[in-house]
Amino acid sequence: MKNIFLFSGQGTQYYHMGSDLRGSHPGFEKNLTQLSQIVSDVTGCSILDIVYDPGKQKSDNFSDCRLSNIALLTIEYALAETLIQADIIPDAVCGMSLGEYTAAVVAGAMTFETAVYLVASAGSCFDTHCEPGAMLAVLDDISIYHDNDILYHATDIAFDCHGKHFVIAGDIKAINEAEKYLRQKNICFQSLSVAFGYHSRNIDPAHNAYAEVLNNHSFRQLHMPLYSTVTTCCIEYLDGNHFWRTAREPIRLMEALESIDNSECYRYIDLGPTGTVANLLCYRKGQRPVSNIFPIVTPFNNSQMNYSKLVNAVNQNSMRSFATHV
Repeated sequence: MKNIFLFSGQGTQYYHMGSDLRGSHPGFEKNLTQLSQIVSDVTGCSILDIVYDPGKQKSDNFSDCRLSNIALLTIEYALAETLIQADIIPDAVCGMSLGEYTAAVVAGAMTFETAVYLVASAGSCFDTHCEPGAMLAVLDDISIYHDNDILYHATDIAFDCHGKHFVIAGDIKAINEAEKYLRQKNICFQSLSVAFGYHSRNIDPAHNAYAEVLNNHSFRQLHMPLYSTVTTCCIEYLDGNHFWRTAREPIRLMEALESIDNSECYRYIDLGPTGTVANLLCYRKGQRPVSNIFPIVTPFNNSQMNYSKLVNAVNQNSMRSFATHV
């Protein structure tokens, strides 16, 4: 069975993410320390001091665009390096939104240092050119979006989970109006920890500035399949415009998963800090066995147990493959 590494995006970060795995796995801690030094060289800040600030709680808002996105990139890539060092090698990668940067680094399209620079630059462009925004996960059928003028005209769909629940994005005024409407209708929703309405018109003012940054970089040839939640299929090369699209266009994860399902038999390994992509995969459990889906880091202090489950599953599969060929 092949491995596919999955990376989540903005809104899944939180303070102290991965702290339990950091305390129990020296390799993960070492990778975090080394990557933090690279972040410091590029940005001048200590990302570990920020993420693991003892004065912060997991529940505290961690939406600073520049720092939170670099933190998410660092945690995800440190975990990817830890798995690779344990001989759990990805055969393909898939990222949603910001997670496409991590996927591109693992796939060899750019260095971690370049990704840090691009993510930091994106944050600076959004901070400089965009009004504050927000995103809401709405736990209801997507028909309510299309049937209501407040939602339909003032916000954009950032993510659609097979029509069963969805995420909207927009500026603060639009999202406040959306919240008011949803409360009146007793519709469940949850705010995401973000500073802008990614995947919406809220970030359009940053387009020219960030496009100038992206156009000054070239990307190397991919050395493994990268399934994009922008194109919904396996892409063969990357250019700067792709990373603007990952921030602006809707996340089409469910369609990308369909594309992956139709190609190979994969072990799905979620390297995000919340297990969000794994949960969405389990939502589709009627189409794929849950035993093939592995979250690792979660907010519930079970990361080492999850890591051990993955290692055991990989080892058992390797032993079966060996026995078959003997």
